[in-house]
This record gives sequence, structure tokens and C-alpha cells, in this order.
Amino acid sequence: MASFRRREFLRMVGLGGTVAASGCSPDSGLKLIPYIFPPKDVVPGKATWYATTCIECAAGCGALARNRDGRVVKLEGNPLHPVNLGALCARGQAALQGLYDPDRVRHPMLRRKDGSSGQVTWEEAERLLADWILELSRKGRGERVVFLSGLLTGSLLDLVTEWREKLGLGEHLMYEVLSYEPLRRATSRVFGLEVIPSYRMDRADLIISFGADFLGTWISPVQYARQFALFRSGEGGGDRGLFVYVGPRLSQTAACADLWVSVRPGSQRLVALGILLALRQKGISMAPGPLAGAIAQLLQGWTMERICQEARVEPGEISRLASLWASAKRPLSVASGLEFVDPHAEETAFVAQILCALRPESLQLLDLERPWCLGRSSSLAQVHSMVEKIHRDEVDLLLVHGANPAFSLPEDWGLEEALLKRKVKVVSFSAFPDEISSAASLLMPSSTPLESWGDWEPHPGVRGLIQPVMGRIFETRALGDILLGLGRRLKGHTVFQEESLEEYLRKKWMGIHSAQGAEESFGSWWVRALARGGTWEEGTGGEVAKVLGQGISPGPSPPGVDPRLDGKQEGFQLMVYPTIQFLDGRAANRTWLQELPDPVTQITWGSWVELNTEDASRLGIQLGGLLKIRSPRGRTLELAAYPTDGVAPGTLAIPMGQGHKAMGRYAASVQGNPLSLVESGEGGRLLCPSGMSLEKTGQSSRFSNTDGSPIQHNRALAVAIEAAQWRRLLEQGSPPKLRLPLPEAYDPAEDFYPSHRHLQYRWAMAVDLDRCVGCGACVVACSAENNVAMVGRQLVLEGREMHWLRIERYWEEKTPRIRFLPMLCQHCDAAPCESVCPVYAPHHSPEGLNNQVYNRCIGTRFCSQNCPYKVRRFNWFTFSRPEPLNLQLNPDVTVRQKGVMEKCSFCVQRIVEAKDRARREARGVRDGEVTPACVQTCPTGALVFGNLMEKESRVSRLVKDVRAYQVLGHLNTKPAVIYLKRVINEI
Repeated sequence: MASFRRREFLRMVGLGGTVAASGCSPDSGLKLIPYIFPPKDVVPGKATWYATTCIECAAGCGALARNRDGRVVKLEGNPLHPVNLGALCARGQAALQGLYDPDRVRHPMLRRKDGSSGQVTWEEAERLLADWILELSRKGRGERVVFLSGLLTGSLLDLVTEWREKLGLGEHLMYEVLSYEPLRRATSRVFGLEVIPSYRMDRADLIISFGADFLGTWISPVQYARQFALFRSGEGGGDRGLFVYVGPRLSQTAACADLWVSVRPGSQRLVALGILLALRQKGISMAPGPLAGAIAQLLQGWTMERICQEARVEPGEISRLASLWASAKRPLSVASGLEFVDPHAEETAFVAQILCALRPESLQLLDLERPWCLGRSSSLAQVHSMVEKIHRDEVDLLLVHGANPAFSLPEDWGLEEALLKRKVKVVSFSAFPDEISSAASLLMPSSTPLESWGDWEPHPGVRGLIQPVMGRIFETRALGDILLGLGRRLKGHTVFQEESLEEYLRKKWMGIHSAQGAEESFGSWWVRALARGGTWEEGTGGEVAKVLGQGISPGPSPPGVDPRLDGKQEGFQLMVYPTIQFLDGRAANRTWLQELPDPVTQITWGSWVELNTEDASRLGIQLGGLLKIRSPRGRTLELAAYPTDGVAPGTLAIPMGQGHKAMGRYAASVQGNPLSLVESGEGGRLLCPSGMSLEKTGQSSRFSNTDGSPIQHNRALAVAIEAAQWRRLLEQGSPPKLRLPLPEAYDPAEDFYPSHRHLQYRWAMAVDLDRCVGCGACVVACSAENNVAMVGRQLVLEGREMHWLRIERYWEEKTPRIRFLPMLCQHCDAAPCESVCPVYAPHHSPEGLNNQVYNRCIGTRFCSQNCPYKVRRFNWFTFSRPEPLNLQLNPDVTVRQKGVMEKCSFCVQRIVEAKDRARREARGVRDGEVTPACVQTCPTGALVFGNLMEKESRVSRLVKDVRAYQVLGHLNTKPAVIYLKRVINEI
């Protein structure tokens, strides 16, 4: 290392230089420039928040990005945005790891003739693609250029359309794996509009879901989770909504239902038909006009005996559902609209829409004025037609952005083989090295949404803005900038006048400004829209299109249904379901999601196949036994078995999203893509076949699951109460018997240690188990905020996961029902950890926090052994993060090292920030001013944080609720986390 004089050293320190000392030597030639004139919105050490839109799925939730010193360290929901109102799901939180993905494509790449890939400049890549397009145009073959993208909306969709038209190129297809096309077709048959309706679940008093996992992955889970919490609230003992789930798997949504009706995949429509038939048999008046005639035609030939026999459901079950529907004031039925989950998805959705059309009150719960933008995606028939064109050598150039057909399309379509055989030039604009990028001739990496300009329109009336929340990390460009650059190169500046996507976006929003008739100037209106996160207006809603009742076909199977799906074939019926972690697989290279336990199985870092315990016992299949799954067409997949009562007999359920051959180091480490078993049917439909067979391989594989015992062993951890008993307690006004962590709770006869004195604050948290849906958003938010290390599959197998907050899952012993329990440090007033540490590393603060002093900890782990809640985590290693993942680390929180114990701190850094702000304003911290990361992101509002010494705070009111209790309260640890029992409606 170069030596340098004292004066030079002091000058370097004064400038705040952070480069290596050798680079600052007098001979280095490096000139350091101090932060004399920093950007106006960047203050060193102070966070700046930028509003943007999360497009990890089509729901388009509003987001806020926390930027510290030029890098984004946290994403949160935008409380002003009407879709999510401040909440964000686990995938939205993990979008940050998409930005800092260590395997991102960092610069343009060109595949050479020998098959290898090499780096090229943007100038070279742009010139090469322009030459390809120009050559095809000169030959009159511009129509043979196909643009395949994921779903696009707003200005970027307008730009792609304009770009294609001006260059005379071929079609543009928007391919989404989960497009809910059957739901769109069913809506068209009933209401005359091929759209995906918006639903108002919070206004219903009965919901019957036919396989729609609306709390996990269905259309807009954050919004529907919030609506569901309101639907179930029954505040003050009022009417609580009843929820019934009909489906082959006890999903996350089914786990929150009052009743789960287990049926084999494809039988959901039979149960819906049975309800319709039972209503007619009960003499309940059907809708007049064409709908009544259509219903009569639909039910022709069906009897209750036949329906129950084919659906394998007891007649009393369907009669009970029909009675619930008849007695409800505002019933609502929803259907998955996914053929991966329901082979007869269109017919199921069709009958579900018919049930809603029976009552005007139900029709008001469907909003067709504001349909979801997913309804604009291309049909599978159109995508299949494109693949067929490639086979017929009718496509010369395929441009791909935001779609990964090489991973998700059926193998029998032969896309990869056709691309190779026909020598189609593939240009990928993907930011990640996914499967389609691996087959690309030219890779021009696009910037992530957090580095780009744009907008997103989830449904009419809501248009969220997307803006760069930090500078680009790598040599990438936004798709809009790439297209504009190509357009100027091919057609000149007179045709493509905008220099950048930002300029194009501003021009589009000038039109929005004019359409709204805003009185203020565009400049100020634009700045306000950027700060707000977009523009939206309240829709009138409540009106639906005219009910048509057309297109109904009688008979046991709708036209075009593959005979392999009739349910009569021997063998198992396959079901592939999207997951809260990966949706369709687009986010599989993110460690926060790989290590987030599945809400039902609690498995991390893997894929599996679920089958009924009776089927497993009959075939001699054990937990973790490696099975070879074979489709009727001979395709095979090896996965470990997970026997469970949460799957209908004769069903194989496999999670979607794993099994990538590319995408990055974390995604490629997990095998087993169930989409390889999916087969194609008429019109390009994707079918999960029946007739699946299982073969034991004689090998086994351990699951890296995080659960301990699946049941509670009568320890009253996740407690539930029946609705009738809850109402009786409300009438009696019986206060709960709790030992709160306050001085007045001290009893010398029972307490060994005196209570701690708290002068102004005693922080506490209330957790409403009736609102918790087990989504895990809080777990990922905690990891993001507090620099929690992800340890990988092997250490999870050894029980060394590091999550500060976990969602425990317990099965009820008598019924296939699940209870979720968020578990974190309880910040006990009589904390068992504090008394056993020889160096006083666990420290009780004057505000009631059980602090962990990292510099004191010597790693004895006595505190972990003495903690009855098992919420303390020990660093067996110094966990590193590959660049640039290390840029995500929150500078307000210490990064822990090997040999140190850690655990939840109630996000003490946020408490300190709120106290500093209050001190500057000469006041105390107001209720709700401190929101830990888990509280902030919860879609249902299940978590409430506040000051227990403030009598009117929300948390103080909730601890007096008749449902309040403390986990393991009999140990007299006086925990500061108070739980509210889940309320169960007995149907």
C-alpha cells in the first residue's frame, strides 16, 4: 500500500473519500470531488422516498421506494394508491432483489456462430438489430417479425403499437401464463363483455370460491385480502361473512375458509351446478327472461344424484351450500379461471357468474366498468398460432420482452426445437438470463421497472406512474428507450421525435392532463402526480352489462373438453397451482422468496408433489419418497412426495414456478418444473391431464421445511373461538385475564422479578389471528428492513434459518383445517433470556424493548435455550451477499457477524426515527406514527403496533378485546405481543 503524509491523509478524510487508500495516493491521478453541491433531493444519511408502481404482477400496486445515498434499500406500499392502500405482498417486497439480482444480464450479448456468447456495445447491438429489421423490410417480409411480450399497459403499450406500425412489422402478442382466459370467456357468455371483473368482496355476506386463491395469487391478492378482512371483521359483534372454499387442495385461501369442500380437479363446476339445481328444487324463484330459460337449458339432464355421484360429494353438502346461498343477502361466487387448477375452468366460472346473476344484490358486487387489465392479454390460441407459424417457417425474427415461453409453454408445442430448426433469430430484451434468453441470438438487456420510466393501468380510472428510483446499476436500457433508438436509426428523427421514454411518457400524460381538464399547469400537475404515484378517480361502479344467458350447452361436458379430463380415466388427476413466492416462476431467483416457507407445507428451497394420505398409504409412499410422475403421453418428472390430508383423493398437486434451467444461480438450483407435464388441447388450451401414474424410485429427499410439530399438542398457541361464544363474551363484556407488561401487573406472590418502570413509552404489538391469512408478506418485509441473512437450503435443513418473524402453521387434530400464528420476539417484561446471559447482551430498555446488544454477545446461546418462544437466531457463519445484493442492506441496521445472537427488535430504528421527529417538533410520538416493517406491509391489518402506556392507542384498546390472550401466558413472562383469537363460524 502506498504511504502518504499526515496532511494528505487528513485531506482525504475531510473529503469523505471511500475508495481504497492505494487509489488515493499522490501518484494515482484520481481527483476527489467533495459533496459540495449534492442533488437537491439527496441528503447524506437521510432517506428520500419515491413513489412508483410495482408490476411484479398485473395488479399494479402503488409502491414507495426508500433511497439512501443513491441506492434503494426498501420498498413499501403507497397508502394513497387505491389498489393496495399501503400494503404490499411478499413478491412486491422482493422486487428489490430483482433490481440487485447478482445474475442479471449486465450488458448486451451476441451469440456467435460457434454457439458461444460475447459482449457487444449498445451501438453494435442496436446497429445489428436495425440491419436485421431493415433487411426483412426490404424483402417485404416485415410481417414476419413478431413481438412477444408479457402484459403491457399505458404508454409503453402505445409505444410498442406505434413502433410496429411505423416500421411495418408483424403482430404483437402479450403472453401471460396466468391470463384467466376461461374466466374472460365465461364473463362474455353471461354479460356480453370478455373481461375480468373487479369484485367487491367486502360488501358480500357470503363468498363461495370455486378454486380461486384470492388471498394468495388470484388477480389482485393484496386488494382482495384487504377486502376479505373487512368481510370477516364483524366489528362489535355484527354479522360476519361466511366463506366456503370448493377445490381439490387446501390452499392458503381455503385455510381461511369456514368450510372446505374437497373435490377432485374438474368437479368444482359440478358443485356449482348442484347449488343451482338445489335452488330450483327448493322453489326459489329464478331470474326471469332469457336467463331463466338459459338456466333450464343448463340444468337439463342433471339430477342431484348424478351430480353428487360424479363430484363424489354428499347430497347434504350441496344442499347446505344452497341453503346458505338462499339465506344470504349479498352472496358472491368466484371461480379460479385457471385450467391448471380446474380442467373445466370456463364452465365453472360460467356457472359461478350465473349464480351471481340470480340476484341484483350479487350483481352489485361485480364491477364490469373497471375490469382488470389481464383481460387484454393474448389468448393461448393466438400464442399457439404464433408457434405454428414458426414451425411453418413464417417467422424470421422474434422479439421477446417480459415473457419466458421456453419455460412455460408445453413441450409438445416444440417451440425451442422450432426456433433452432428454422433458424429464427431471437432477440431478447430480458433483464435476466432466463430460458428464452439462453436461446437468443442477441440479448439487449432492459432495465428493471425500478430503473425505468413508465406507467401502469390495472383497470380504467387508475393509472400509476413508474419512475426510476435510482440510477442504473448495469449497462441496461429501458425497453422504450431501445425501441425509440431503433426507430430513429431506421426511420429518422422526423418519425420518432422523442429522445427518450421519459419524454414520450410526458407527452402521453399531457393528454391525460388535458382530458381531466385540470386548471393548474401541466408542470405542477405532473410533479404532483409523480409525488402521489399516479392519477386515479373514483368510479361510479355498481352497474353491470346486460345479462345475455347465451352460449350455454347442456350435457355432462362442455364442447371441446379433452376426453382425458372427464374424470373417469384411471390414475391421478394433475393439478398445477401458482404460489405466493413465485407466481408463474418469474421471481424464482430471489433468495427472500426461495427461503419464504410455503404457507401450507412450510417448505423452502424446493418443489414437491402433494397427494392424499390415503393414496400414499395404499401405495406405500412415505414423506420425502422420490417419485417418478408419468403423464399419459409418457412425460416424466421426479419429485419428492408430500402426503397430506389437504389434497383430495386421486389428486396430484404440484406448485408452479420452480425447475428453471436458467434464470440464475438460485432458480437453477431447484429442480422440477411441473409445466413440463402440461399438455395442449383444442384451440391451444393448456390442460393438466388425468391418468397420471406414480412410480417409486426407492430414493428419498429431505424437505427443507421450517415447521416443527404440525399440531399444537393442546398447548393453546394458535387459539380459536366459535362465533357464538365470541358474541356471548361481547354481551357479557368480560375483560381478558392478561398479565400485561406494565408495573400495575406486578404481583409479589407470583412474580420473582419486579416489573420494569417505563416513563413514557411501553411498546407493544397486537396480532389479530382472525385477520392473518398467512401470506408471509411480513416475513419478507422484516428480512428487507433488518438485513436478515438468507442461509440456503442446507442450513435450513439443519434448522439454522435466520428469520426474525415466522408464520407458524398448525393443523387442527379433528378436521383438515389450518391455523396461522405469526411468531416473533415477545419483548417480555419478565424475559427469560435476560436473566441467563453472562454478559447482559439481552437488555431491557426503558421503553420495554428486549434489546440485543451485538457488541456484548459472546455466543453462549443461553438466551436461545431459555426462550420458550424460540425466536432468537444464532449466526453460525458470517453470511455474505454476492454483489450487488449487498447494496440492498439497510444502513440503519447493523449487519450481524458470526457468533452473534439476533432477533426481532420491533424495528427499533424506526422508533428512534419517529422519536427524533417528535423531539424536533417538541411533542410526543403519536399513535400510529411508528410502524415496524411487518405492520406496514400487512395487507389485512392483522398487526397493530403502539404505546401500551397511552390508554387511547389502538394497541391499548385491542389488548382489552374479549379475544385477547398471550401465547404461553401461563409462564408469566408477560409478553408484549398480545394475540386476538381467530373466530370460527360453524356452518
